[in-house]
Amino acid sequence: MAHPGVGQRKGMVNVFLTPAPERRTPTPLAPEMALLLYGGHQRAAILKHPVHDTPQGYVLGPGQLLSREDQQRLVDFTAGTGLTFTVPTTLATGVHCVCWWVPPHTRPLLFDAKYDAARSVARLSGQPVPHPGLVFIASPGTLTVYAVRGDQRPTPSTALCHAPYWNMFSSAQVCRGTTRYPEACTPDTQDAWETAFFQSVFTGPSRTDRYMNWGKSYEELLDEARARGAFPDRVLLDAGKTLAGLA
Repeated sequence: MAHPGVGQRKGMVNVFLTPAPERRTPTPLAPEMALLLYGGHQRAAILKHPVHDTPQGYVLGPGQLLSREDQQRLVDFTAGTGLTFTVPTTLATGVHCVCWWVPPHTRPLLFDAKYDAARSVARLSGQPVPHPGLVFIASPGTLTVYAVRGDQRPTPSTALCHAPYWNMFSSAQVCRGTTRYPEACTPDTQDAWETAFFQSVFTGPSRTDRYMNWGKSYEELLDEARARGAFPDRVLLDAGKTLAGLA
């Protein structure tokens, strides 16, 4: 059988060569705008600079702060168009963060009180304790926790309260210590973040401000919650922001 592109005659073979496709030189793209990062990691700013084509070469024009439209275009460009699948408790997602709600529930806390006056709370370590509704916000290496009143799913206008836990700062950020956090901050890792929080060992309050409307010991608060079978929402203090304020 003759091979495609090859013709045969008696005592002769004809080979037909297909010319290679013509290569086109790509059209060069001229820069129109440059984004420059100014400052250090903690106080960084991004400015946009127009790029001017001059006989001496490309020259940067004066910088301007990014508009909200610019910021959204940058996020869209870097994040791509992939879908992020959520679970029923997910409240919001970002490029590198996820926010979700935990309804009021009962689960154990672990204690190893470092202060003599609070060592008796260790009797409750590992015992089921009622918790209020909670809002978790996870970002790389950081976990923030707020409390919410009631058992309804929070909306953007829902008032956030200080979470009634030890080992937390006034910013609502959890004092991480040696706790290992998940690397991903996505809806499918919410359970892992919760486990990291509730299986950490609470040693004492890390804040000095008043964050609960409660005049007795923390141990007595947990005893009351266990006796009632629900966390008493009346002790929660407003944090001065709503869920929408986290955006």
